[in-house]
Amino acid sequence: MKIRVLPIFLALFLICLSVSPVSADTTTAGISSVAADTSGTPPQDVSVYISDAIAATEGQDWSNVLLITTRGLAWYPDNAYLLSLQGYTYRKMGQYQKSVDVVSQAIMLEPNEIRFANRGYGYLALGNYSAALADADAGISHNATYTANYAVKALALNGMGRNSEAISAISEALRQVPGSAHYWHVKGIILSAGGNCDEASAALEKSLEIDPDYVLAYPGFGTASEKLAALNLACNPAPAATTPVKSPLGWIVVAGAAIAAGMKR
Repeated sequence: MKIRVLPIFLALFLICLSVSPVSADTTTAGISSVAADTSGTPPQDVSVYISDAIAATEGQDWSNVLLITTRGLAWYPDNAYLLSLQGYTYRKMGQYQKSVDVVSQAIMLEPNEIRFANRGYGYLALGNYSAALADADAGISHNATYTANYAVKALALNGMGRNSEAISAISEALRQVPGSAHYWHVKGIILSAGGNCDEASAALEKSLEIDPDYVLAYPGFGTASEKLAALNLACNPAPAATTPVKSPLGWIVVAGAAIAAGMKR
């Protein structure tokens, strides 16, 4: 009887999620309570949970990713892959501290360059630039060809006011992957912070040319279009309105001009 009731309960719960205006914290708490049932034997191998979570991630169906990973972790709590996917999902949902906490568990189990970048972006979202920089350097030491860590490093250095080093870091990412919309976006951010209007504008426009709708690192990151609009406003401020000053000298000049015009007639 329990086997028949549980799917119906899950279906009703997901319907409620789609129609009820609840906060992210309330949603994730509800998912956790429903999904973490470990009565009986594991319904499927861990690889199935992973593949299903990856498919949901590709569709940016974050609530479903969270549901799948929570169910998987209920049976396989020490699976670093599921923990990484769940931490990534929390970041995409704007729950940055949860993201950092969960990915940290994955790193403790199996550290690699992808997980350091994953947590590094979470630290960036929290404004913890020193921790993000440490993760970026750790990720680069694991695998210098995984370029996301150079972007994390560049943004961390930019946040610390070390813009020349930040440009060097993102330039290395672009050297390896010149067609990344995200890396051109990051370069535009750093150049903007340094007051380089022309090059910043060119970098942001390049990002938009490659992919104007690429998936942002986290909700508060801001799109390249938004950054470009803010840059244009800062670099090309509207001229201040001026009011003519009626000074005695001004009236003399006007009167002299009028007299001269009358004489020419």
